[in-house]
Amino acid sequence: MTGFPRCDAELDGVIWARTSKEAPIASTPLAEGASYDLAVVGGGFLGLNIALHGARMGLKTGLFEGGTVGSGASGRNGGIAAPHFPGALRPSDVAAGLGRRKGEALAEMVTTGGRFIFDQIRELGIQCDAEQNGWIQPGHSPKALGKVRAVHDDWKSFGAEIEWVDADYLRHELGAAGYLGGWRHPMGGTLNPLANCRGLARVAQAAGAAIHERAPVTAIARAGDGITLTAGGMRCRARKLFLATNGYTDGLWPGLAGTVIPLRLFQTFTEPLAEDQRNGILPSRQCFTDLRKSGGFCRWDSEGRIMSGCVHFALGNGHARGVRHTRMRLMELYPQLADAKLEFYWEGYCALRPDFIPRFQILDKDIYSLVGFSTRAVSLAQTLGKVTAEFLAERRALDDIPLAVSALDPVPRQAFRRMGTRVIYPYFRTLDRLGLT
Repeated sequence: MTGFPRCDAELDGVIWARTSKEAPIASTPLAEGASYDLAVVGGGFLGLNIALHGARMGLKTGLFEGGTVGSGASGRNGGIAAPHFPGALRPSDVAAGLGRRKGEALAEMVTTGGRFIFDQIRELGIQCDAEQNGWIQPGHSPKALGKVRAVHDDWKSFGAEIEWVDADYLRHELGAAGYLGGWRHPMGGTLNPLANCRGLARVAQAAGAAIHERAPVTAIARAGDGITLTAGGMRCRARKLFLATNGYTDGLWPGLAGTVIPLRLFQTFTEPLAEDQRNGILPSRQCFTDLRKSGGFCRWDSEGRIMSGCVHFALGNGHARGVRHTRMRLMELYPQLADAKLEFYWEGYCALRPDFIPRFQILDKDIYSLVGFSTRAVSLAQTLGKVTAEFLAERRALDDIPLAVSALDPVPRQAFRRMGTRVIYPYFRTLDRLGLT
């Protein structure tokens, strides 16, 4: 990971910082000896929702972010709220892994997650260019079509309010070539994820939470019945502690970084497109994510740009390779954009779990973590943030969290898998080229 900062508080090159209608917050000053009912480490979607809802439920809450709110994965992703599990994962697969009760509860949270986050955005008055116009999972090859159909049928059996769409619908609504069929979920949509984070932080502060930016937590220790943490050089106390660092988890808690596989991704946006270039591309401003291993997704932003991206390749000039890949993918989907200038390029990390389902971990008495959103954090981290706050405020039992709950749960062969993510791009691209995805 040489050459890429794990924590870039300035969000260098990230479009969302330029287009955010939510201003950076005024960070709450740190105070030596401050005491909290709940301390949250990490200022992304998960941590901010825990802090917001924890404060609303009466907990004296302090959130500690090493950079600025949203400067990790939550402010760097593509801002697509997909009401579905990653890839071709089905509700029945999740129920098989978690058990029926928890699996069905998590599936319900996923399929209705769009309603929760977009309703919350409206309720809180967050200015993040939120558009709930629907999300589509199209099939780009005969093999992908079979998987997508199986996913649709599984969700339909579960009772999700979705619809199957044919190739003619996709040609009209996506404007992209080559899709054979797919399914649509009306609750999906898009937003500016950094603005969403800043808005959550603003409202959390108004609810009484202290939001400490540029305050990296460097030590955690037991102190009688409580917890002592050192942040930004100051010592604070907390009754409960939650680590919400996900793809940016470091060595703060021994072994926690080994419970996820960090995946480095890049995102690109074109320049604002001219009217003749926009014709026929996502006319209803829906968004989509296909099953290509090397990235097949698109959305509009608020200023008329189109997004693309993929997994980062660590060898050679990753930036140049990312730009070439984006041009290749845009040519496949939208040949009319062959001459469109790429105006923004940036990189960041997300966190995977081997089963692509987040894991809730009990690290010690009153110390917890939740990691591994596997590219679905825009919606799922926010809904689970509220659920987690309810547990921490003792309004929900631990067994009512719709995830596997365990002690520290390391990923098998994590170092090998972590290394593999850095060089897997050519393999992904080959699978796509051969129609094997």
